[in-house]
Amino acid sequence: MTEFSQPENRLKHGLFPRTILPADRTVRGLAIAQTMGAVAAGVYFSSSALFFSRASGLAPLEIGLGLTLAGLVGLLVPLPIGILADRWNARNIAAWLTVGAGVSDWIFLLVSGVTAFVITACCFAACLRGAMTARMAMIATLIDASQRTQTSAYLRALGNCGLSAGAMIGGLALYFDSLTGYRLAFALGGAIFLAAAAAYRLLPPVAPGLATIRKGSPLTVLGDRPYMILTLLNTVLLLYIPLLNMALPLWIALHTNAPLWIASVLYGLNTISVMLMQVRLARRVTNACEARRSIFFATLLLSVACFFFAAMAVPSTAWLTVVFAFLAALLHVLGEMMHMAGAWDLSFRLAPPGQEGEYQGFFNTSSAAAEMFGPILLTALLVGWGLPGWLLLAIVFSATGFIIMVLFGKRAYLTRDLSG
Repeated sequence: MTEFSQPENRLKHGLFPRTILPADRTVRGLAIAQTMGAVAAGVYFSSSALFFSRASGLAPLEIGLGLTLAGLVGLLVPLPIGILADRWNARNIAAWLTVGAGVSDWIFLLVSGVTAFVITACCFAACLRGAMTARMAMIATLIDASQRTQTSAYLRALGNCGLSAGAMIGGLALYFDSLTGYRLAFALGGAIFLAAAAAYRLLPPVAPGLATIRKGSPLTVLGDRPYMILTLLNTVLLLYIPLLNMALPLWIALHTNAPLWIASVLYGLNTISVMLMQVRLARRVTNACEARRSIFFATLLLSVACFFFAAMAVPSTAWLTVVFAFLAALLHVLGEMMHMAGAWDLSFRLAPPGQEGEYQGFFNTSSAAAEMFGPILLTALLVGWGLPGWLLLAIVFSATGFIIMVLFGKRAYLTRDLSG
């Protein structure tokens, strides 16, 4: 058990820990690596589209093709990376994949054709998504079971800070809109990825005093029906990510009289809320019962948020539309944070010892699938269908939460005891 798992060293009950970084070396190392990796990722995501267009001379359709194929690679990578993390070493896997992300960032500086762009984009996506899987495997193997959800929440809050900082750096490149600025941004992003990889290497390979656990046969997770169902249901719930990033801006522009800039404000509200409140909400989830309850109440909040988002299209004054938007966004982010806390707990709790990487890798495909297929699905459902689409999505959210609450409350349904 690490120092972080002791009550006197847990995150305090305020919004932030009393010190920015925890005293425990393992969590501190994870926090530093996660934050630096998030900064580099923020630089990439905020400036990549225009960089590819300006520097590589690629057409929008070619860029879209490359990023779509990269998304597919990101969907397929987590499971095999998780299996490797179990059999080799999650720390080394995370470090080398982060190096790969940094090198890919630099290779983008040399890309001039569509083939090279597609290959580099796929390598970057594989490294980024794979490193995320390895990091979750590290949490499962290096952190005491009672503190894994809280640690995940802490790292997510820091990750949002890092993404915001990286987006600001990328924003400078967009402001100057020069080839030199874009190149400097990508060069800096690659260097930050390498620094994050070095931080991973400073972590212990295994938890001190942890006995060697016999590894199970690979792909066991594919025969684990409860875990597969949990991952599928989690994919449905994670549609709230492209809802905010993709569908909502289009909904505001095409169906409401709200100012277009409100979409950016709502996204900023989401980011800041996660930074301030994710740890506090995750602290409430300490057992499977609380995890199921957290997910269920999260889906109720998400459903109500859908009604407020839909209400934005009702003819009214602009200020009332903005009020609906803020109410919906607050309910949305509360639901998001409560869902994440419960999902982390169940995903860790259901993974058998020695196969945490494989199980976390499979569970990680849920976010990749939601990010890949969610935009087109929600655009058709919400923007294309309108109010009935929002109603259907609200019902789907609530029904999914209810199914998780019921199924994962039946001990006989599961291969492992979830009564804790």
